[in-house]
Amino acid sequence: MGRISILARRQRLKNLEVWAVRAVLAETFFLAIFPSVAAVAAVSGTVVWFLRLQVDAQFKLRSLAFDVPVMLFVILSAVSIFNSPVRDAELIYNFFSMLGIFVMTYLLVGQNIRTTEQVKLFVKALSLSALIVVLGGFFQYVFGIDVAEITWTDAEAFPEMRKRVFSTMENPNVLAGFLDVAICFALGLFAKVSDGRIRFLAVVSVFMAAACLLMTYSSGPLVTLLIIFLIYGLLQDWRILILIAAAASFLLYNDAEKVLSLFTTTADMTAELRSGIWVGAIAMISDHPFAGIGFDAFAAVYPQYSHYAAEEVTVRHAHNLFLNMAAEIGIAGALAFCWYFFGTMFTALVMSSNERYVKIKTAAAETARRAADSKLNKKLAEIFVTSKFLQELAQAKAMLLTRLSELSNGLLDKIFPAKTKKSGAAKKDPNLVHHEEMKWGRKSGGKKSDDDDKMDLQKFAEDEEELDWRELKAARDSQIISGVRLGIGLAFLSIALNGMSDDLLSDMPSALLMWQLGALGAAVNLVDEEQG
Repeated sequence: MGRISILARRQRLKNLEVWAVRAVLAETFFLAIFPSVAAVAAVSGTVVWFLRLQVDAQFKLRSLAFDVPVMLFVILSAVSIFNSPVRDAELIYNFFSMLGIFVMTYLLVGQNIRTTEQVKLFVKALSLSALIVVLGGFFQYVFGIDVAEITWTDAEAFPEMRKRVFSTMENPNVLAGFLDVAICFALGLFAKVSDGRIRFLAVVSVFMAAACLLMTYSSGPLVTLLIIFLIYGLLQDWRILILIAAAASFLLYNDAEKVLSLFTTTADMTAELRSGIWVGAIAMISDHPFAGIGFDAFAAVYPQYSHYAAEEVTVRHAHNLFLNMAAEIGIAGALAFCWYFFGTMFTALVMSSNERYVKIKTAAAETARRAADSKLNKKLAEIFVTSKFLQELAQAKAMLLTRLSELSNGLLDKIFPAKTKKSGAAKKDPNLVHHEEMKWGRKSGGKKSDDDDKMDLQKFAEDEEELDWRELKAARDSQIISGVRLGIGLAFLSIALNGMSDDLLSDMPSALLMWQLGALGAAVNLVDEEQG
């Protein structure tokens, strides 16, 4: 009875682990498709994680690399709310709901992703979600959607623009920022993983997401992606520069006027209008340098600092990630956020370029070669032991060697005869080895049968194959970890570059994805340490 209860307890603990990981995967999958469902998954998963923490003595709370800046960011954001010039219950509700989801997401991913297999599941969930988003963009572009009446399209500047896709997002710029992150993640896997299937899928993902990105007509994310690819081409693979040049030439040849219009000052939100918003954000920082105007309070406070030409247009954020942070939660809060943000980015980029991971491709290729050789040897062995002709040939070879060894031993007996005592049996010198003991062509212990040879050969091949594939799996897992690291670093770089002209983190899917990837980066470091 006691044994049954122990097994039942272990099963319950295992169920808690499984459901916590499933909550992570559900949030990852739904965050870009149904953000409300992703939020429910985050809350549910956090509850399951907390229960497991209470009942499982072996499941410990672990410290992540940037817990301190995250904690400071949360505390200073709370301080900004209570010192905000805006006294609004909705502001307090947004703080607890939005920041609460962010913190739960950070804890859920960082505390529950503890094995390489779970990291792989996370990558698959994110890839499948990105695929659905991209297909949604293709669907909108093919079947058409009239965006002329939507506020984020300038009908006068672009009278022919009727297909600016946004897929499952609320805004093409938000979709473009998400696609930048997805492309960077795929690029990281392509750069570090040597498996042909994964590299092929990564290349296809990059091309599909890039095509969807062009359909958004968002200039900032497109420039960001070009910068990242140029950096990658200069530092890693110059062939990517040729690919960029070919793609740019094709686009310019196909529709040069529309492509060049993406980079003119007549776009939806011109540089001049953004400058006006930045001036207002700087004025907010000057008036509220310590506590800020309140987390997510920019839209409510900005009319007091408006430098925007069209007063009737609502400005939700500062169109600059870092100015927006400093204005809303103060300079200290913005510094805490930058500590977490850039710390995660640089750690991921530096560790992904570590010498240990640079050598992995060579090691994996050698292991794969050995595995292939082992398979070939095993196949040849099977042919050898099942072919009657080869068996007869082997027997003839063995007979010939036996005759040659007997002839050799006979000649040695005549040339070097064994000395014997007159009184009786010969006495051997313990320090010398007589030629009779050499037994050329013979094995002590009797002759082995064909079945014994088959068993030995099969066992050797199986042991060799098992060893090779174990090494190959370890090398591939290390490559995936390194690729995820690089993908996270490049994704944060894309968010930072896009953040210079837009605050994509003001949108729930993008913000959730950023917190997920940050926690994943910290968790991956611990996974690598724990699994060697």
